[in-house]
Amino acid sequence: MLTWQPRHNQSIDWIIRQLDLQPHQHLLEVGCGSGRLLAAIASRSRSNFIAALTPSVIRYRQAARRNTTFIQQDTVQLHLGQLQDLPYPPGYFHTIYGSGSYYRWTNFSTECLRLANLLRTGGRLILLSQPGHYSKEEVLRTEAAHLQAAFLKAGLTDIHSEFRDLPSGVCLSVTGVKPLQQHDYQLFNIINNRLLNSEAYFISKVARIQQ
Repeated sequence: MLTWQPRHNQSIDWIIRQLDLQPHQHLLEVGCGSGRLLAAIASRSRSNFIAALTPSVIRYRQAARRNTTFIQQDTVQLHLGQLQDLPYPPGYFHTIYGSGSYYRWTNFSTECLRLANLLRTGGRLILLSQPGHYSKEEVLRTEAAHLQAAFLKAGLTDIHSEFRDLPSGVCLSVTGVKPLQQHDYQLFNIINNRLLNSEAYFISKVARIQQ
């Protein structure tokens, strides 16, 4: 049986609320680490299929051990490698999420484009920070702005950020939706240029950090 420290419980509960899990959906976790979050989500959404990806052999083995039951039940499938190595067709996933997976990305826009391609129309991309990763609020907000700009370049809409202050640290969640219709990408480029201005931080209003 999985056990969690209280502070981990709170951050995992908050992440799961961001996902707004619905039955009978396909989910993809990018950068599943040792599989703790994956196991928590799989245990609460047994009618869903969850694919998970990690580039680390050590983490892959840890996640496999922690999620053995779900893998045997074919509700979880682990993959070792990079995004471009995944075997799923475009438009396969209802929700793609990752907690801290973007920390090592060298190009946010390229990775977000890859993820958006795997989303079905109406699907959501949700990238979250790990609690306590950012020591300064200014850095956290700047990172949120970079992610939102990358979401916009990937053609996502309804982009917004949310912050939550937990005992383990402040968490960030950035969400975008794959639109049902094609959009005017020239307009996207105009907005992108404004976003890349050093004075611009957000596309939409951002929730205040909850005390």
